[in-house]
Amino acid sequence: MSLTEKGITAFQENETIPDELSIWLQQLQLRFPKVSTYTPTINLSAIGATSYSTQTFTVEGLNTNDIVVVNPPVLTAGLYLLSYRVSATDTISLTLYNSTGGSIDEASATFKIVSIRV
Repeated sequence: MSLTEKGITAFQENETIPDELSIWLQQLQLRFPKVSTYTPTINLSAIGATSYSTQTFTVEGLNTNDIVVVNPPVLTAGLYLLSYRVSATDTISLTLYNSTGGSIDEASATFKIVSIRV
């Protein structure tokens, strides 16, 4: 049985979607989480020897209800990204640990952030 026989037809660009289908599509969209990606350039402040540092950065579009995943670029050996969260609207908070015996001042770099809004 073809899709047309099942009552499913394709719409051309100039055709309008029937109201019932439009409402159904809107409801369907509300049921799926919104996934967004961001690629901010972040310049970490220097982190002292064997210490933790929590730093915040502006990333427009983030919301405190978002679930986030942060993928940093290659970090200097001994520098670890321990945790991250959206601490306020449009703000990401990163907690890092420097396990080395000297201060690390990481160069500005592009991070990849994925947010999921349910």
